[in-house]
Amino acid sequence: MSHSDVGVRILRFFLVCALCAPFSVPSFSQTLGEITGRVTDQSGAAVPGAVITLASVATNAARTTVTTDAGDYTFPAVPPGFYNVKVEHEGFKVAASNGVEVQVQQTVRLDKTLVIGQATESVEVSASADLLQAENSSLGTVVENKGVVELPLNGREYLNLVALSANVNTLSSPSGQAGSREGGDRAGQSISAAGQRIMFDYFTLDGVNNTDPDFNTYVALPSIDAIQEFKVQTGIYPAEFGHEASQINVLTKSGGNAYHGALFDFVRNDVFDAVPYSFGTVHPKKSPFKWNDYGFEVDGPVRIPKLFNGRNRLFFMANDEWKIQRQNSQANYTLPTAAEEAGNLGALSATLYDPNTGGTTGANKTPFPGNLIPSNRLDPISQAFLKYYAAAALPTATNNYPLFLSSPLSRDGFTLRMDFVESSKSQWTGRYSWGQDAQSSTGLGGVGSKILTGYEQYLGSNTRTITPSVVNEARFGYTRLFNSIGTLSAFTTNVVGALNVPGLQAGAPATWGIPAISLNGDGFSGIGDNTDGPYVIMNNTLQLVDNLSWVKGKHTFRFGFEYNRQNFNQVGNQFSRGNFVFQPNATQSSTHTGGDAFAEFLLGDLYQSTVAVAIASANYQRNAEAAFIDDTYKVTPKLTLSLGLRYELTPPWVDQLNNDFTVALPPLYFGPQAPQSQWPYFVREGNCSNPYQGLAINWTNTAGVAGSQASPPPVCSNGAYPQALMDTQYKNFAPRVGISYSPDSKLVIRTGFGIFYNQDIGNAVFDMARNIAGRVTQTSGQNGGTVGVPNLFYSNAVPGGSGATAQIPPPYAYVDALDHKTSYSMQFLVNVQRQLTNNWLIEAGYLGTLSHHLYGFQDANQAIPFGYLGNGATTPVSTRLPYLNYGVIQLVADGGNANYNSLSLKATRRFSEGISVIASYTYSRSIDDTSGIRVQGVDTLFPQNSDCIECERGLSSFDVRHRVVTSVLYDLPFGKGRRFNIANPVLNAVAGGWQTGGILTLQTGVPGTLSIGGVDNASTSDGGYDRPVATGVSPYLSNPVPSRWLNPAAFTEAAPGFFGNVGRNTIEGPGIVNLDAEVHKQFRMPYNEHHSLQFRVEAFNAINHPNWGMPGLNILSGAAFPGQPNTAAHQNFGVVGGTSTSMRQMQLGLKYSF
Repeated sequence: MSHSDVGVRILRFFLVCALCAPFSVPSFSQTLGEITGRVTDQSGAAVPGAVITLASVATNAARTTVTTDAGDYTFPAVPPGFYNVKVEHEGFKVAASNGVEVQVQQTVRLDKTLVIGQATESVEVSASADLLQAENSSLGTVVENKGVVELPLNGREYLNLVALSANVNTLSSPSGQAGSREGGDRAGQSISAAGQRIMFDYFTLDGVNNTDPDFNTYVALPSIDAIQEFKVQTGIYPAEFGHEASQINVLTKSGGNAYHGALFDFVRNDVFDAVPYSFGTVHPKKSPFKWNDYGFEVDGPVRIPKLFNGRNRLFFMANDEWKIQRQNSQANYTLPTAAEEAGNLGALSATLYDPNTGGTTGANKTPFPGNLIPSNRLDPISQAFLKYYAAAALPTATNNYPLFLSSPLSRDGFTLRMDFVESSKSQWTGRYSWGQDAQSSTGLGGVGSKILTGYEQYLGSNTRTITPSVVNEARFGYTRLFNSIGTLSAFTTNVVGALNVPGLQAGAPATWGIPAISLNGDGFSGIGDNTDGPYVIMNNTLQLVDNLSWVKGKHTFRFGFEYNRQNFNQVGNQFSRGNFVFQPNATQSSTHTGGDAFAEFLLGDLYQSTVAVAIASANYQRNAEAAFIDDTYKVTPKLTLSLGLRYELTPPWVDQLNNDFTVALPPLYFGPQAPQSQWPYFVREGNCSNPYQGLAINWTNTAGVAGSQASPPPVCSNGAYPQALMDTQYKNFAPRVGISYSPDSKLVIRTGFGIFYNQDIGNAVFDMARNIAGRVTQTSGQNGGTVGVPNLFYSNAVPGGSGATAQIPPPYAYVDALDHKTSYSMQFLVNVQRQLTNNWLIEAGYLGTLSHHLYGFQDANQAIPFGYLGNGATTPVSTRLPYLNYGVIQLVADGGNANYNSLSLKATRRFSEGISVIASYTYSRSIDDTSGIRVQGVDTLFPQNSDCIECERGLSSFDVRHRVVTSVLYDLPFGKGRRFNIANPVLNAVAGGWQTGGILTLQTGVPGTLSIGGVDNASTSDGGYDRPVATGVSPYLSNPVPSRWLNPAAFTEAAPGFFGNVGRNTIEGPGIVNLDAEVHKQFRMPYNEHHSLQFRVEAFNAINHPNWGMPGLNILSGAAFPGQPNTAAHQNFGVVGGTSTSMRQMQLGLKYSF
């Protein structure tokens, strides 16, 4: 997708708007606010029949309503912005309030007292709406445009401000929500709100679904210059909101009758930044870094001279922003010399034995004379691989090939919004958003990665006033996301085709890359790209929504229906290009001396190969529907009752290609071996054939082997499985109840309860498409061979390469349970707000959450540790698997539970007299037994014991016990018109008119899980998830330093065949102290006081405080275990090797505004 296509897409956008208009299809119910109040006379008696006029300051669009017999009035469905409110009644002076602000999802209460007099007289006041929100029980923090564009923002992205809300943190996970699977900043997204998982966020943009189903990340990321405001909702919000427990609502700017705009350019450069923190005696150098962010925003009425004047009728807002980043780093590789690549390995100390001697037993091999491999013995495929390698450039044994690596990034995002006032009863909005990201990294010999991302989003909406008390909102949205993760060669160079490895398929251009060569044991750097990916997604969401607001007496009803047609299309797999491993084996003597991995690479004698059977492909589709009813009942002027009910029908994904198959599991059997009658079997809807039919592999026939099942297992639908291979849940009702009581005009007490359903990520569902496209691993010496005698070559390393069918065990299986329940959260809220002055508000609150049916991975075929069998015998793993001829069965289970409890304090000062403040403190605790369907932070993929999920109960991976965040914007009191006036124009131009701002964050650390890495101590077949045993000594040192943060004497190794007793997430990592600061000055242009040039300096981690990363939590098993941290086995345990935030970084900017 190139930027030259934007014109075509804009035309398409206008055509969509034109088609939508006649049908009133598709406004921003999820961003609209409300104005309500009561009109009385000077005696306090209600004034019925008063006419209220609400007019937009920007566009002059007006609506009217009349007060009820009780003097009440309500304007529902009010777009955020500034309004003038006028109250008229015969016999009274006109009462007016100007500049009333309505924010996202805000209910503004504006009571008016009429004074007896002539209607030609008026009483006007400048509006200053109460900070109190007394009309509902919803909570959240609104960040207005001033905060968005003026607070310091690294990368200028609004998501960095969501943590200004209480009960929200964004620094909870070293690895983001999407890992490395999505482009832009989606991969690093890590937002946990109200104790929810970081994938339980629902993003909307102007009320349109802006959430990608793959990882529940955002799709479109508007420029901060195009954003009017956004809100993070964490309380008991109305039933019109759903899909996830946390809501992030963003509203773009709209144009008005006056032209406004900005041109901007922001830069970062490593010359302005502090050096990285030194954890040793050698101070690291700064990596070259350059970042540039430039663009424009302009809005106003649409005018065509002499043809059309859109004042009061048609308005636009256009924004485009480009971001370009260039980052380099130094890498050192260890490579063979040119002579060694030609076969002259005489410099090796080890003797190389000719694998062609020694016969079938490998005995009496003869050495290569002088360790010289004859040229006619050099494998041609290995020689072809050397084209993607290099030779040593320095005369050293190690680090002999220095190379500068580059990581370029380019990003472009465009937004065009149109607003049309059809009449006082109908307003239309259309928006088109487009963006693309391209980021890559380079390596040795053409190795590297490339992520390409593009999105489009269309919005059409209409707000129609049917009567003064009935307003209908309709909207249409279409969102499309493309994301490709591949190598630098993807779409450009078919390396696999050039190498001609027998049986290795080039595949589609997205899969192109350099196959991986691993050289184990000789210290040489490997060849080729990594084995992960490619993964390509093309996701589409079509959304139709219609909501109706009806004011009836003391009730404000809202009814709504929502339809989402979603497509989640993905292709990809690991090891699609293959991984070929070489290590000393064939060139060793019969007594296993000598030998070299690089020599065996030159000879083409493989030790191991792993190749994907196929590229997994799925085209998922679902039609999700939801309906709601909300009733805001103003029982008295002081008491408001909010009642709501939402119903969601979100069926499981259905693969239109019918490539999914799963494993039908019997009830989990806890024992060393399942009875024959309880074998699982593979299930694929509508297809009872062997899934490998037509491929060059088949399951090994284990019939007759003790305890095993006839092979292959049956594969078909037994009639009990739907096409989605999972059942649809039809009982997802979500009630909401809220009570808001205001004993006086300065105090509000609210409480509430609600149920919120969560739609987990679609990415894990795609695993079922990978069942048929698993990977094949073959090892030299196996399958009837002899160790040391090569029988694995390029010719047979890939199934089908030699023409023969490879007999393999069933692959790693991926399973989603048939009766999956939808995960949900129950929230409880008590909150008290007190307005101290017109501009200061304080609040305190409790928020509790209970979550059930949370998804997490378990191994349904984990072996029983032999220590628990009671006979003291060390039996082979294969005899202790529940299902003997299956490998790992990765089950997406829905038995997870969680709870979150928090106390929060917050103080808000809206901008007045040159200062604004938002400060919050949250004390919380989040506990669960699984924190995500994919690994989050330093959590593990599987439980230690998959048969005991309750044993995993511990702190959530995103738990932050204490968190303080404070943001301030402050106009320095020096300059013309300020407290300390500077009369001299020259001095004022230099010293006057400066503003500063900052965000201070203080928080405790996130937890981590200890593991005994690389060892299957419990002998369960799931190596890497075993944990140590606690000795009773505290793991925390009295004086921790980065070189020794934890005490290794606190742990010991469990006895063989037993699990460790250290729980999940028991180690609390280091906390964070961070200050981001900015200072800027507006230079008014002498030719027009409405034009200005802003100079801006921002510093992130301004105090240059090193925030330590998580210490090493991997305790390697060995004789030195435990208590000897300086041994090789423990040199990284408890050691902090990096920082969780960068050292000080600077950003400079210029912005011309009018």
